[in-house]
Amino acid sequence: MAANKEKPAAEKDKDKDSAEAAPSTGGGRLKFIVIVVVVVLASMGLAGGGVFWYMQHPHTAKAAPKLPEKALYYAMDPPFTVTMTDPQSGNLRYMQAAVTVMTRHAKVVEDLKSYDPELRNNLNQLFSSFTPDQVISAAGREMLERRALAEINRVLAAETGRKNACEEVLFTAFVVQ
Repeated sequence: MAANKEKPAAEKDKDKDSAEAAPSTGGGRLKFIVIVVVVVLASMGLAGGGVFWYMQHPHTAKAAPKLPEKALYYAMDPPFTVTMTDPQSGNLRYMQAAVTVMTRHAKVVEDLKSYDPELRNNLNQLFSSFTPDQVISAAGREMLERRALAEINRVLAAETGRKNACEEVLFTAFVVQ
């Protein structure tokens, strides 16, 4: 009977292998679960930290585009009246233009008022340098507006240091006779 109680050597080795394999298989699963839990917790921590940082630094988000200041208009009264020489006939012709300047800064409107005499002088010279044929067309008036704007901005830059203080010159009335 004693022989029956003893197991052959092959069975002993098999039992020994299964006994060694069982704890390592259970330990491998435990390690895998621990790693997954650690990765999940770390991800949650990073996500929470990211949300906290974002809430503490709202300037990093895209800022809404800044709307331009409200347009302000300065009417240069009285209207400009200049004489022009018709190059074909040599006759004198007259141009009258009501000029309004657009800016977005109240200080520039004050500057326009302060330098009105110099601006009017320079614009009178500019307007009278054109011929009637040049200003009759829409393209000619647009060119005159651009030149007038450049002159106004030149004077304001020289006197106040502001560059491109005005955005537009508008002719609210325009007559050539």
